[in-house]
Amino acid sequence: MQASDIFQLGVDIAQLGMDQRKVNVLAREVAPKLGYKKPIAVHHHMLAGLAHPKDADAGGIERSIQFKMSKSDPDSAIFMTDSEEEVERKLGKAYCPEGVAENNPVLEYAKYVVFEKFESPLKIERPAKFGGDLEFKSYGALEKAFLSKELHPADLKKGVAAGVNELIEPVRKHFEKGRARGLLEEIESFKVTK
Repeated sequence: MQASDIFQLGVDIAQLGMDQRKVNVLAREVAPKLGYKKPIAVHHHMLAGLAHPKDADAGGIERSIQFKMSKSDPDSAIFMTDSEEEVERKLGKAYCPEGVAENNPVLEYAKYVVFEKFESPLKIERPAKFGGDLEFKSYGALEKAFLSKELHPADLKKGVAAGVNELIEPVRKHFEKGRARGLLEEIESFKVTK
């Protein structure tokens, strides 16, 4: 069942998170037996959810589940159609312990989203009384400043929110009008509430 969408949609390339790797391997194994072409499986890093994990010391599968974004908790992830204010609010509330890089979702967004896309430095604006503005040309430099506590979590969150907002702005504009807006409204009408 988990792999049926790959076959029903007739996809050539199935791009999913690493947590879906076993399903993709299964799909590749059974495809010829079911008369389908073997899909190409592409896996990507999964961003951690923004919420504080219930048990940060959990291991294995339990750890992965706790750190994963959840569709049922909209505040655990940034969506491509989130407004600037929503992005700022979500990242502002995100789990981001001072001086800690491990399992830090805000640093993950910086590393895998902001620095992956932009060649220009990430600018962190902050008042002069807190050291003034900072610019980071690489994720490594950003992480180093955060680990040394030169960069405060609140400032990191604001800077990453600005970078994410710049990245998704064209997508937001695309879904503001025409057919794309209608499709988005239709999809949003299907949302199930708890």
